[in-house]
Amino acid sequence: MIGRLLVANRGEIARRVFRTCRELGIQTVAVFTDADASAPHTAEADQAVRLGAPLAYLDPERIIEAARRSGADAVHPGYGFLSENAGFARAVLDAGLTWIGPSPEAVAAMGRKIEAKALMAEAGVPVLPTIPLSPDGPVEVTAPVLVKASAGGGGRGMRVVRDPADLAGAVESARREALSAFGDGTLFAEPLLEGARHIEVQILADAHGTVWALGERECSIQRRHQKVIEEAPSPAVTPELRRELSEAAIRAARAIGYQGAGTVEFLLSDEGFFFLEMNTRLQVEHPVTECVYGVDLVRLQIEVAEGAHLAALPPSPVGHAIEARLYAEDSTGRPQSGVLHSFEIPGVDGEFGLGARLRLDSGVLSGSEIGVHYDPMLAKVVSYGRDRAEAARRLADALARARIHGLTTNRDLLVGVLRHPDFLSGALDTGFLDRHPAPAPLAGPEAVRLSALAAALAGAAANRAAARRDGVLGGLPSGWRNVPSQPQRAVFHAEDGGRLEIAYRLTRDGMRAEGFDDVTLVAVDPGRVVLETAGLRHAFEVAAYPGVRPGAVHVDSPLGPVRLTPVERLPEPAARVTPGALPAPMPGTVLRVEVKPGDVVEAGQPVVVLEAMKMEHLIVSPASGTVAALHVTPGAQVEAGVPLAVIEPSPPGEPDGGPHADATGTAPATGPATGPATGPGAAAGPATGAGSDPDRGDHPGADGRPETSPETSPATTPDASPETSAAISPETGAAFSAEIGPEIGPEIGPEIGGEIGANPGGEATQP
Repeated sequence: MIGRLLVANRGEIARRVFRTCRELGIQTVAVFTDADASAPHTAEADQAVRLGAPLAYLDPERIIEAARRSGADAVHPGYGFLSENAGFARAVLDAGLTWIGPSPEAVAAMGRKIEAKALMAEAGVPVLPTIPLSPDGPVEVTAPVLVKASAGGGGRGMRVVRDPADLAGAVESARREALSAFGDGTLFAEPLLEGARHIEVQILADAHGTVWALGERECSIQRRHQKVIEEAPSPAVTPELRRELSEAAIRAARAIGYQGAGTVEFLLSDEGFFFLEMNTRLQVEHPVTECVYGVDLVRLQIEVAEGAHLAALPPSPVGHAIEARLYAEDSTGRPQSGVLHSFEIPGVDGEFGLGARLRLDSGVLSGSEIGVHYDPMLAKVVSYGRDRAEAARRLADALARARIHGLTTNRDLLVGVLRHPDFLSGALDTGFLDRHPAPAPLAGPEAVRLSALAAALAGAAANRAAARRDGVLGGLPSGWRNVPSQPQRAVFHAEDGGRLEIAYRLTRDGMRAEGFDDVTLVAVDPGRVVLETAGLRHAFEVAAYPGVRPGAVHVDSPLGPVRLTPVERLPEPAARVTPGALPAPMPGTVLRVEVKPGDVVEAGQPVVVLEAMKMEHLIVSPASGTVAALHVTPGAQVEAGVPLAVIEPSPPGEPDGGPHADATGTAPATGPATGPATGPGAAAGPATGAGSDPDRGDHPGADGRPETSPETSPATTPDASPETSAAISPETGAAFSAEIGPEIGPEIGPEIGGEIGANPGGEATQP
């Protein structure tokens, strides 16, 4: 029996495992890096062992030493990081510890795509044809195909080829990237199935020959091939198809002698279903299966590792569950960092708990600081209902009413999808968000105006309360001034960049606000304002964070959440940015410098490669010119807004080449970024591509790898002037999923740039 268990992971999955351990009476051990010293998972464990630098979660020796020091007798890998590293699994067993997972041999068997597909085909599992791509000679294929790295993960070494003429260039690029990321340039191609669904089957197997298939999960809602919303069961799967999928998944598990929890992933199209990969671990979206089948998958993992027998037949499913992944990211997918001032999801009746109608699995709390080292996923919010419609409505409502202050999130995107007619009808495939990329914000223009008025009134009430508390002019009426005809004024910037000027007077007859002729004030205090408009009353909850620069006011109401930035009447002088400077878009590490002083560069030419938030960001020249200065060297740590280089533009009259397209034909976009810059000295900087996690898509719809390469991810430019802004190349706008899972930044493994890894691991590839 296991007495003390160490979780070799962080964040919400560590907290999730701790919850089950407490129920089983098992003592818990957390590991943490310096970046996670104050993280919730560190505080919740019975013991916690410091590992050191952010990369240390990937160090097997440190993990095993932590187990020895703490007296742990078992290790649970969570997901990501080392969870699909066969070498780590073997090292845990060799240390005399219990490994909560499949055998190292089973992990290794699924570690390389070409061999895994061949093994599955031999076991009778449907697979797509494999087209070898030899480095010794040209290969002719019929497009469209997907070029993939056999040892790859997270989109590294992957290219979509729709024109046969592009194959040679795609293969060369993919091989170079795969060698850099995984130390293995072996490639293959397979037919590209567009408009398909991503379906996966949860399996659980004991050491005595029993294998359960716990139904399927629909994971087709993906943003840039990263899962966004998952559900169980799939609205597309009939009982007969479910039986066929389950039988195929069980054959896959038996073929490698599988033990423990895992997932077999398929691509489902009109042509049938096809094996993509097998994730030899627990997955991020496991809660939806727990809700529908009434099981605790972590408990079952532990009991199987202790030698328990599973029942002959699995439980039957009841109801429907939907999970939404809440990320700290702006509308372009650029990860956000900073302090999460408030994090409250109304209606939650179970944290990490079974039997909840609204479940919250989160690695953060109000006051948590979201850094740049790990994945920006804040939480998984899971709803359960008697049917799909009930679950979708409950989840959308909870997210819309959530109080999330301090960081921009993808909340509007999630609610927009959950309320979209196509989603509600079950018309899903992995291109859903390509067809519906930008749902309207929850708060429309009128809601933003009313929220700004409420913020101004609440701010004035707060000032009055402070004056009374401090005994400073507390007896004067609100808005008192020598010229009573002049109104009180407040100015805010909205998140879309718009400017809102509020002017009002409070008189004996009530409030008179310019531009709000039909609005009356019902009640006001520093945290709550009630307004009536057109006979309808609306309550606005107002939270101001004056200590945050440039300041923030969050207004929550049934009309939609609104974030405002107060405009100071007498702003402090701002630092002048050198014309042509390329500022860092966020805190990060300089990986490479691609130019030297004096070089002549073209618009869109790479200048610096910056690593931050699990992504490589290619900082490119915004115009043709000459490199006048370089301020960084490889390995340098930089804060947001710090100039990386200075490009002296070409003199007028010399063509700058216009918009410069990269090798994929994708030019840097020119739209403004919507998220604020972060970190000390933050300034407007280049926007960046989407982050990654251990559950990215492999095909249109696959969970572990993007359909397209990072080279095709959209890019945006900052909301700064052309003279002071940098551009981000689409080349590196996507992140790289890796065996380090949803947790860590690009410098430390395939998910973070591939410096560590070799073996793939489904949703997270091995360092």
